[in-house]
Amino acid sequence: MIGWGRRGPDVNTEQLLAPLNADEDALAPLFRAHLDEGMMREIAEADYGWKADECYALLLPMWKDGAAAAVDGDLREVLELIRWSEPEDPAWAPGGHGDRGHWMRLFACVGLLRMAPGQREFFDGESSTLAQFIVSARVLGPAVARASASLLAWRWREYPGSTEDAPHLAFAILLLATELASAAGEGAWLKELADWVEAEEAKARKALLPYRAALPYWDNWLLGLLFGDLRDSVWRRLSREILARPSVPHPAEAREELQLLGELVAGI
Repeated sequence: MIGWGRRGPDVNTEQLLAPLNADEDALAPLFRAHLDEGMMREIAEADYGWKADECYALLLPMWKDGAAAAVDGDLREVLELIRWSEPEDPAWAPGGHGDRGHWMRLFACVGLLRMAPGQREFFDGESSTLAQFIVSARVLGPAVARASASLLAWRWREYPGSTEDAPHLAFAILLLATELASAAGEGAWLKELADWVEAEEAKARKALLPYRAALPYWDNWLLGLLFGDLRDSVWRRLSREILARPSVPHPAEAREELQLLGELVAGI
């Protein structure tokens, strides 16, 4: 087992995440280019058509102007329903399919990630949103993945999330950063990111120890922090593909740590 929390609490995350160019609006121009009114209508109708016209009116400025999601429970509900969509399953509804479905799901996840800092009492268990977000960002290509990493860097600066969500957000940043930076040989930076993620997991584990230590899977690194997550299998797959068994070898300086973190989450 790795030494949890080797990096201390004095990490300058602003400096650490600077290469990702934190930007809340990083995905806005891509959404304007790849989504359309029909997709907005489908998202608005996700809750069996309930309040579809009202939700559609709230979605349009998010798509056209890059506005943050409005404080509205019905809007949050349709975004959450599209967040759960599976674009690779042709029988899945609500939600789109193929790349179209991934754009819709990415848009919904971004809406939720941007909504949470202003409505913190309604947002915990964000790890599922992050898992779905990462999968769609990867499917849609490097430009989308890079913009997605910028959004997550902004989100960390704005609000890392609840105790158990913060290390999942840090881990999501590490996953995207690893794919973007491995080929460029950014080994020293990736190792710093991995150390930071390890420290965030340790901090959350210490805070949750009195309440969660008796629960099943508590000893599982990262995933054990949750009561149970519907997207554990997605995190395991991402960890295997990006960290534990990458298609592009990790830079030598970070290889051992990235692979070990990936194996811990993937369970291999």
